[in-house]
Amino acid sequence: MDDVVKIQVADGTAYVKNLLYVDKKSNYYLILANHTTQVGKLFWKTLGLSSGNIRLSKEEQIADALKSSKGNVNPFAVANDTNNLVKNIIIDEELTKFQRLALHPIENTTTIEISLDDLQNKFLKAINRQCKVIQLTDSAAKQELEQEKDQQNLQTLAITVKKSDFSEWYQQVIRKAELIEYYDVSGCYILRPWAYFIWEQIQRLLDDLIRTEDVENTYFPMFLSAKHLNTEKDHVEGFKAEVAWVTKYGQSDLNEPLAIRPTSETIMYPAFAKWVQSHRDLPLKVNQWTNIVRWEFKFPTPFIRTREFLWQEGHTAHSTREEAVKQVYTILDFYEQVYGELLAVPVIKGIKTESEKFAGGDFTTTVETIIPQNGRGLQGATSHHLGQNFSKMFEINFEDDKRQKAFAWQTSWGFTTRSIGAMIMFHGDDNGLVLPPRIAKYQIIIIPIIHKDLDEKQLNERCEQIRQILIKQKLRVHFDNRDNYSPGWKFNKWEQKGVPIRLEIGPGEFKNNEVRVVQRFDNKKYQIKIEELNQLNQILDNIHYAMLEKARNELNQRIKQADDWKEFMTQLNQRNTILTKWCQREECEQQVKKQSGIESKEKDSEIGGQIQLTGSAKTLCMPLKQDEIKEGEKCFHCGQQAKRYVLWGRSY
Repeated sequence: MDDVVKIQVADGTAYVKNLLYVDKKSNYYLILANHTTQVGKLFWKTLGLSSGNIRLSKEEQIADALKSSKGNVNPFAVANDTNNLVKNIIIDEELTKFQRLALHPIENTTTIEISLDDLQNKFLKAINRQCKVIQLTDSAAKQELEQEKDQQNLQTLAITVKKSDFSEWYQQVIRKAELIEYYDVSGCYILRPWAYFIWEQIQRLLDDLIRTEDVENTYFPMFLSAKHLNTEKDHVEGFKAEVAWVTKYGQSDLNEPLAIRPTSETIMYPAFAKWVQSHRDLPLKVNQWTNIVRWEFKFPTPFIRTREFLWQEGHTAHSTREEAVKQVYTILDFYEQVYGELLAVPVIKGIKTESEKFAGGDFTTTVETIIPQNGRGLQGATSHHLGQNFSKMFEINFEDDKRQKAFAWQTSWGFTTRSIGAMIMFHGDDNGLVLPPRIAKYQIIIIPIIHKDLDEKQLNERCEQIRQILIKQKLRVHFDNRDNYSPGWKFNKWEQKGVPIRLEIGPGEFKNNEVRVVQRFDNKKYQIKIEELNQLNQILDNIHYAMLEKARNELNQRIKQADDWKEFMTQLNQRNTILTKWCQREECEQQVKKQSGIESKEKDSEIGGQIQLTGSAKTLCMPLKQDEIKEGEKCFHCGQQAKRYVLWGRSY
């Protein structure tokens, strides 16, 4: 069997492991190998054997051949082989590099040191046995093993479905690109560093933007009492089904159940009432970066619809309505900027209908996007004008400059990790994630191409030199010099993780003082000189704008117009969103939602449910940019006078 000597030995001494194998013809092979050597397939081929035809010896076979036991296999026991069963004694060529070998003499309770020459020419020769020195694991065998390992790893690594199988594709991408790890509480997920870095980039930009509005960061507790939650009835009704409650501590019941915040208006506003006394205390502007719990009853989708998620929520109080309204639209512009400038995701700015607005608010503005793969709408972020609704409930009043009591005008606004899901859905492809450069943890990955004609040390030094040049250019760069993975495996891995640019350096590039550039977004490949590496900042910017333009075109292709019900349903069932003229009546809106759900289900049933058309259309928003409705222009559904254009669609 396998016996490795592990004691303290002098420098220049090798630890030896002894292996006794038996083939199907009962031929024995005693192998003396360096303890780090892995016996490979090529070794068995050298002996005219295959690894499938040979096995480590059993206890009784050790006793027959060496009169020894498991754990006590060693070359000195060959003296006991009176039947000459062990005809093959093989010594690992690696052992020739050492002055002495550490071996057990007979039992593993004792260790001796002996030179390889003494073992071969004195001991084995004395008992009339010969041995062979063989390279047990050479470079060819290592390469063969690495290739096999790569193939196995690539099979595990690869995305196994096309993006057209959208739901399964999305689940595979978020796991295999190492964005998400699943957790044992349904609807809650672990954000791995690759994903959390994206959120940090969003935080940085958005924090910088809101600070220009004199917004200050703060933190409020996550628990709220039932009393406070119920203060604003309309507001509570909007979240009632999703509120999670804490009712116990240890084995005891709480005197009063505590809700975990679904949003923080009712947590913050009692404090606002204390802080705001005079018009000089206004405007009051605070923001917090925190987590939210909403116990969704729909099927959870990581990033998109989860029971716990990360967000920022801003809350402001103002002395006039005009000032509050201006704040709402300024924040909405910031949200559009984050989506476009960081995530390369196009959005549509609009206003929610009365039935879709924030519960308890005056009006809600939104940035909406449309996922090209399935045409579903996705609410990207919202900015609410709360009017004086909450200030009256929580008595947030102040003395104005005329010494009259007045209630504050308020806003609230939030941006969540759902944005990361939108980015994945827009830009990912059949091979995995595609990251816009500005939110990628590594914007550039450097991969050396090892070659027999190129000194590995010099190649690594060149790669490190390039890395340092790029770091000085403020680029986020990683040098993947792992020697246990092939370049091909690395290509696939980093492609799947979405790194915007891959730099390859092989013999040709090394000789010509250049690098090979491979762009993840469009797979464009070209060479640039090392002295031209300062181009990469501009190249990354170009990639960002190209991604945004592609995404904008894809979004626009999913927006269709309809003037009547038949055209509306045709476009809806072709997985589009539909822009229509609308009377702006809530009754009409509810009828559209109900009837579209019924007809979609019937249509889906007709075609066997193969493309999943079921689902009602709802209003996504009334776009801020829209043509004026003229007198006599009719609502597409009810035929009454139209007032606004509205965007309809199925949504997440």
